[in-house]
Amino acid sequence: MMFIRAIIVLLVAFLFVACSSAAPSALINRQWQLIEIRGQPPIAAGQSVTIQFNPTDRVSGFAGCNGFSGQYRVAGATITVSKVTSTMMACADDAVTAQEMAFHQALSDATRYELTAGILSLLDRNGVVVLRFQAA
Repeated sequence: MMFIRAIIVLLVAFLFVACSSAAPSALINRQWQLIEIRGQPPIAAGQSVTIQFNPTDRVSGFAGCNGFSGQYRVAGATITVSKVTSTMMACADDAVTAQEMAFHQALSDATRYELTAGILSLLDRNGVVVLRFQAA
């Protein structure tokens, strides 16, 4: 009977860890610099587009003209970014404004992520890479 209880405790612990929303340590507490948005390099606008995931399920960064923050959730290879808010500074360049809007849309379209050799790729529900970042 003791053996069965031990197995049950271990299974519950395993399920808890497997279902946890904790992001892998390689994802959090580092700044990621945008290197591709929907297959295109970002526009050089003086300051890099960045994102940072912290261990308390908060995300923040700079989208081209404005800073942003929100929430994220990771479960296995899936990722959801939600409740994103942004400062409301006007961009001096219409192309940067368009890129910032496309960045926020791509961020909301992301459903899966891949981490490979210092590159973070966010993919949509069809498996298409919508954003690609390099560890800064």
